Amino acid sequence: MVLIFMGTVLFLLTAWGGFEYYTSQSSFCGGSCHTMTEQYEAWKSNYHYKSNNPEGMQAECVDCHFLPGEKHSMKAKYEGLRHLAAYLYDRDAPLPIRPVIKDGACLQSGCHDREKLAPVEIQFTDRVRFKHEVHFSDKALDGHQITCDTCHFKTTEKKHFEVPEDICFLCHLKLDKPTLDKAEMANGDIKKITFVNKPAIDFNQGVSRCDICHTIPTKSLQNQLQAGDPASTKKPITHQTIQESGVACESCHFEMVSGEGEINTGNVVSNGCLTCHNRSQTLLATAGDRELMHDKHVPNKADCFDCHSVIEHKNRTDHLDFVRNDCQLCHVDQHKYQKLLLSGAPVNEDISGDPHLMYEVNTNCMGCHLKKTLSKGHDVRTASGDTCAACHTEQHRKMISDWNELLTNEVADVEEVEKEARDLFAELKDRLDNERLTQAEQMLAEGNDLLNIVRVGNGVHNKKYAVNILDGAFGNFEDTIELLEETRSSDDLAKTTQSTVAEGEEMRRRIRYE
Repeated sequence: MVLIFMGTVLFLLTAWGGFEYYTSQSSFCGGSCHTMTEQYEAWKSNYHYKSNNPEGMQAECVDCHFLPGEKHSMKAKYEGLRHLAAYLYDRDAPLPIRPVIKDGACLQSGCHDREKLAPVEIQFTDRVRFKHEVHFSDKALDGHQITCDTCHFKTTEKKHFEVPEDICFLCHLKLDKPTLDKAEMANGDIKKITFVNKPAIDFNQGVSRCDICHTIPTKSLQNQLQAGDPASTKKPITHQTIQESGVACESCHFEMVSGEGEINTGNVVSNGCLTCHNRSQTLLATAGDRELMHDKHVPNKADCFDCHSVIEHKNRTDHLDFVRNDCQLCHVDQHKYQKLLLSGAPVNEDISGDPHLMYEVNTNCMGCHLKKTLSKGHDVRTASGDTCAACHTEQHRKMISDWNELLTNEVADVEEVEKEARDLFAELKDRLDNERLTQAEQMLAEGNDLLNIVRVGNGVHNKKYAVNILDGAFGNFEDTIELLEETRSSDDLAKTTQSTVAEGEEMRRRIRYE
């Protein structure tokens, strides 16, 4: 009985050992399990396969998918049985989960040595170099630790896993949009231009700095000058000299980034939160918590692109068209006065108006500006009486011209009073005390601002409100004239009094002399 028992135990141990050895082979995972065929074939073309690396080393499936102490454990067998059960239940079912590759598997003894790997500069692409060092930091991603499979993961059927360029762009090029106040040049005086409605990345500083990934070229940018040319006494301009001078990279390399890496929280798109989660009310209430989202998703393996949209980074073929077609680059806050008139927005505490009727029915600029006219060599769309008549009646054809004539006369009247006020100010400003000088300058400026709303914004956008604003400007200039006239009267009175006193003194001297 003892021999039978020992033989049975020995047989079972041998069988278990053989079974354990066989099921630990990569050929079992891919060769026997058809759901893993794609991954298996991709692994054989990867550098983790012995014939694809100079050392002839091979990392089996279990070496990467389990930590060193787990790959021969019951846990590993349970995981395998779970997948086997799912496969036997429905051979055509997709893989139920996405695998998590723990850092301990990648950095285990005999594989990738963290200390040796960190400082090595890797040529990622022809133009991009890379170091693991900074990515091993505990605060590599907005204060959060990233894992190996944050960047290394399967993206195509032919590669078992890789680092797609898009994952780099998502971290390095998803930043605050700098405003004209934020994005200052090195000297602090000149400010960079930034598009209003497009992502603007600061390539001169922070994690978006060009020289983090790119080697700054030393070749001269001037065809007539070359670095080290003994025949030239001038220093050529290169990317390096431009960088040293603090010139913004965006001066030449603008529109290099497309997309903002925004997060889709809804379930109407394929990569929304509700694709993976339920309990939408609880979930979406915390979706804006950036720290919580990264703490939960980065280590527990949701790919970045499960939440974020892709950011593109590439050189545009035409460096002028994107500027030429974006009016807001040069015309900052253009048509603000037209909008103010149409909406009836208050211009100050005393002056406000009713919105234009066209504004209240959501008619936008292109509802009226349909006629093409030539202005400074460019086609510009303008409004005309024909547009009015097309929607209203034939009697409306003259409406714009009548309003224009009325407002032109009103503006001319205000400009006449403005000229009188400015002429009088020029005459008397040297005689004003500081308080009255400041008051007069402020009143002239306020009057001019009100006049410009109608003069520049074209009062026909809201005729009634425009007349109200012109009345305010007229009042400002008249008040300025009144203030200045008071100064002149006071000065004249002082001079008259002074002259009378002097004449009295002279008369008294004569009387005493006689």
